[in-house]
Amino acid sequence: MRLAGYAGGFALVAGLVLGSAGFGTRARPAVAPPPEAPRAEASLASPPDAQPGDPPAPAPEAAPVPAEQERTSRRRRYERNRYPGPIPTPAEWQPPEGPVRIALQAGHWRADEAPPELSGLRDNGTRWAGMAEWEANLAIARRAGALLEEAGYLVDILPAVVPPDYRAHLFISIHADGSNDSGATGYRVAAPRRDATGRAVGFVELLERRYGEATGLPRIPTVTRRMQGYYAFNYRRYEHALHPMTIAVIIETGFLTSPGDRRVIVDDPGRAARGIVDAVRAFPVTAVTER
Repeated sequence: MRLAGYAGGFALVAGLVLGSAGFGTRARPAVAPPPEAPRAEASLASPPDAQPGDPPAPAPEAAPVPAEQERTSRRRRYERNRYPGPIPTPAEWQPPEGPVRIALQAGHWRADEAPPELSGLRDNGTRWAGMAEWEANLAIARRAGALLEEAGYLVDILPAVVPPDYRAHLFISIHADGSNDSGATGYRVAAPRRDATGRAVGFVELLERRYGEATGLPRIPTVTRRMQGYYAFNYRRYEHALHPMTIAVIIETGFLTSPGDRRVIVDDPGRAARGIVDAVRAFPVTAVTER
């Protein structure tokens, strides 16, 4: 209380003095200066001799990933096994139950419906004079399917995308080749690079012989990596792929860009279909007695 009295007397004297000095206005109360903003702490990356107010040192750049480590990471992603169980061995192979079922895939047919994992299929396949490859493939598949059904088989005509884990006694993917060289001609057949059934190579040899006999086209002795690694065979990588116990092959029936090959695969698809059917009926796994 005493301190408050002293302050009141001092204020009265100060007012009289200011009034006699002729200022005529009240003195504004002093405004306390704003507190000094706290200085930013030096970054852990700042050099030891950094002074307050110096700009922070740039953050260190991330160390580059070694090329070999990056390749290993990509390889692991590619080789990951999406199949939800142990891969059967050829010795464990058993055909599906029920009547003999043959799957004939018309390559590139309805490819625009491909899921994201197979988006690369949506704009693919060869063409000739306005004709898309899938049209020739589908015509052959339908002719072969009709002949097989007459012989007592169950037949599925499949589009470019197969159902997940599709199972059949035999799967044949039907395609046509294309080339900038109109003289390129011939057909070729391939088995999967990884064939869990151990039986695809036997059917390849049979199909090569019977197709050549039916069509008269020359056989191309080499196959491509894309044929052997065909996406429908790759049950390790893709959800929409065959069950590993489905015997599977892929055939390039001829060159859509070759006048001579077109006389078979476009003008007379029944000849190509007959070559496929003859091989199916001669294959021990799929041989049935005609009704």
